[in-house]
Amino acid sequence: MEGTIKSARRVLEIFEFFAQTHAATTVKELSQCLGYPQSSTSLLLKSLLAQGYLRYDPPTRTYYPTLRVMLLGSWVHDEIFGNGSLISLLEGLRREFGHSVLLGMRQGIHVRYIVTLCAETTGLPPYATGILRPVCRAAVGKILLAGLRNTEISLIARRANAQETDPACKVAVPELLADIEACRERGWAESRGRVVAGRNVIAMALPPVPGQMDLAIGLGGPEDAIARQRDEVVDRLRQIGVALQGQAAMRAGVPTRGQDPGWPQWPDS
Repeated sequence: MEGTIKSARRVLEIFEFFAQTHAATTVKELSQCLGYPQSSTSLLLKSLLAQGYLRYDPPTRTYYPTLRVMLLGSWVHDEIFGNGSLISLLEGLRREFGHSVLLGMRQGIHVRYIVTLCAETTGLPPYATGILRPVCRAAVGKILLAGLRNTEISLIARRANAQETDPACKVAVPELLADIEACRERGWAESRGRVVAGRNVIAMALPPVPGQMDLAIGLGGPEDAIARQRDEVVDRLRQIGVALQGQAAMRAGVPTRGQDPGWPQWPDS
């Protein structure tokens, strides 16, 4: 019990360290500053990395928080200071369409949902925050793959196939690349029941944040309902992206693009 309490305290102290320093850190620097054994510091940082709370830069061997840390308490900010955050926009999307809303980032051969706002009644399994989905089949994963070169996508797909035990869940690389190219052309992806039978998710990339992993937003529900609302969903997702980009531009003091989102910029395949 004492070990569990100590680990929990240290995790919070690590987050507070980043809040104070606003800088990336190495295992050695963090262990010296906080007085932790270097071995346990390394294990804690690797655990937070695996859960998507930190990112790691191999050349400098440094760790830095991801947006998942910020999103943990953003709802409290909205409760106290009013709406306007990403969480508020996601909640508005859920209320508008009555479907589940997801925010995800890629982790290797998976996409991790770091925010899940589930619809109350759909008859489909609920999403769990932190859950991993196959990046090559989930809509949120595919639109994040669209930002990579085809050679890298092919490597990810082959690695995913090598670890997949169910032959029916393996992906054909040429078909995946064709699907990704279609996602690039229209600007959004959908799962079409490839992850959960009877459910479709439409996903769109969010404007990039410097120094952070790319994120994508998805809205999912019964396939027939999503089919009826597809155009409205796509328009609304794009509007959310434009709103977020506008907020970022205002903070940076640069002109906005109006209704031209200016993203994503797909790589040469």
